[in-house]
This record gives sequence, structure tokens and C-alpha cells, in this order.
Amino acid sequence: MNDTTLLQQAQSVLDGDAPQRSRMASWLARSALEDAVRNRLSQRGRPAGTASMRSLLCCFEVAYLDDPALVESAQNAWFGLSNACHYHAFQLTPTAAETQQLIDAVRRVANAA
Repeated sequence: MNDTTLLQQAQSVLDGDAPQRSRMASWLARSALEDAVRNRLSQRGRPAGTASMRSLLCCFEVAYLDDPALVESAQNAWFGLSNACHYHAFQLTPTAAETQQLIDAVRRVANAA
């Protein structure tokens, strides 16, 4: 699946009524972000290979020096989605609004030129 399809699925899950929809949508959005970052790096002539996402975000920062807002969106989305994907003792599941903000950040990265 590509980043667009994953984002559409994340939005559909979030708009649904499943009990853990925010967490499920976060998983899909995080996968979409991984694909989007890899695609954007390839477009800039920096293929990602098998690097970890932390390494890819460093490469993304260098590749997009001209767009620090996009880099910040990617980094914030990654850390927010990673946190949302895991259960933590004494932490609430992210709200639908919080998850929507993260999905929107992924969408900005996916739609970047």
C-alpha cells in the first residue's frame, strides 16, 4: 500500500466508531508517514534503503533544509504517532482530535513536492 491509501484508511478508521479507533488510525498513519518520508527522500535523490525511521528523519531534515516547517511536521508526527501506537501505564488513549492533527501532519508530508 502507498501513503495515500494508508492515509485514507487512517481517516476512515478515525471517522468510524470502533472503540480503539484513535490508536488504530495512529498505526495506519505512522505507516503512511514512513512511506511518505521514503518517497520524499527518493524524489530528492536520496533513496532511503533500509535505514531506521530515526535515521530517515535526519536525512529528511537535510534534504528539506529549505522547508523547516515540513521537517518539523514530519518529526512531530512521527513522535506523536509512535507514542499513540503504544499503551503506556496511566496515560489516556489520544483523542480523535489529537489523532486528526497527527494525520493532517502526515498528509502535509505526503503531499510535499
